[in-house]
Amino acid sequence: MALFLSRSVHRVDKKGRVSVPSAFRTALGDELADGLALNMPIVGFPCIEAAPYSKIEERVAILDTLPVDESEGMSLAHQLLGTLTHATFDGEGRIVLPPYLMDYAGITDSATFVGVGRTFQIWQAEALAAHDISTRTVARDNIKLLRKPTPKPEEGA
Repeated sequence: MALFLSRSVHRVDKKGRVSVPSAFRTALGDELADGLALNMPIVGFPCIEAAPYSKIEERVAILDTLPVDESEGMSLAHQLLGTLTHATFDGEGRIVLPPYLMDYAGITDSATFVGVGRTFQIWQAEALAAHDISTRTVARDNIKLLRKPTPKPEEGA
């Protein structure tokens, strides 16, 4: 699967239908037929997280390794899976955004799609503008995370 990159604004109709950017549909490749998993991001961002189902299967595999009788694992499962919805594509490349996710993200008549690599997000424009301001500071303060680690000199050399 290719990466989801860049941004695109699309109109949302009265039924909650929105066209997924063609580049994002292309990035899904063979996974397009499986549709998308839509959810609230666990980190609390006011947007909709969208991922191919293979990404959800990866998360389930990790959740399956956690003890089911501990609150941490059950809380993760509840948030990652219990609020998830499956969106399929219609013949025009649209999906339907469920009302509870539109309300959560504040989306009404337009949605901004933001590629973040292996997943993408769907935002309301003003919320995205505010998020951009805060994440710019966090990114600037953490740019060092993108640097390749320098190899340590071998001991005794």
